[in-house]
Amino acid sequence: MFKMPLLCSAALIALVAVGIAARAGAQEGAIPQFMSTDFGWQLNTGLDFRPIEGKVAPVARDPGTRVKQGIERMSDAGNANLKPWAAAQMRMHNDLVRGGHRAFSAQSRCWPGGVPGQLLFVAEPVYFIQTPQEVRIIWQRNQWVRRVYLNREHSPNPKPSWFGESVGRYENGELVIDTIGFVEHQYSFVDNYRTPHTKELHVVERWKFVDGGNAIEATVIVEDPGAFNAPWSGMARWQKVNRPLMESICAENNLNYETYFKLREYPMPVANSSDF
Repeated sequence: MFKMPLLCSAALIALVAVGIAARAGAQEGAIPQFMSTDFGWQLNTGLDFRPIEGKVAPVARDPGTRVKQGIERMSDAGNANLKPWAAAQMRMHNDLVRGGHRAFSAQSRCWPGGVPGQLLFVAEPVYFIQTPQEVRIIWQRNQWVRRVYLNREHSPNPKPSWFGESVGRYENGELVIDTIGFVEHQYSFVDNYRTPHTKELHVVERWKFVDGGNAIEATVIVEDPGAFNAPWSGMARWQKVNRPLMESICAENNLNYETYFKLREYPMPVANSSDF
């Protein structure tokens, strides 16, 4: 079900106006303006982070299952950058797929994708709100909101969360985001290959315009000495799409893979108590 959330749109417009006015005197090009009430950004580099030349590459697809795996994705659990426990966990998930279980995908089962995994959601656009104090990254699917606090330091002991604590700054026309404080959860992964992480996860992103302002690109550096032997880097890119933010409720649009594809499925998150 899709509908335009009027209150959300009004708030978005107001915040955009405040942000633009507050930065009216800023040097042209020093702050990339990703936000708009008229358009968003659609991922166009696929479900994987693209490797960056000269850097340690992200985990990729299992090279032995490119043809026969069909719609389900299995990881290269033999990647030399994985710690033994992480490789073992990924082999376990691959074995589940071979046994007829669906491969876990956060957004298809209404879980938050974490950082940087949330960047790889391809089905619906992402939008931005920028003010002098923070940047809000809003995914249309399920209205997930990630807050990036500007021009401040990390908290001494940030409370662990799915998106962590993100602090950012503008640098040479780029938005630079530094994130720590991630929750350790059985469904929290750094990509679409079910690559796990620990509480030591540290992610740095650099967002910028490319293609004459018609696309934005983010490069990520992922460091986690508990899960990886060395930091790895990847890239994703989004194309401008001319449509406003709409409401999209994951649970109302979720396919029943057990019924239609005869695949065993992962549970969806359930709220057992009120948030307020």
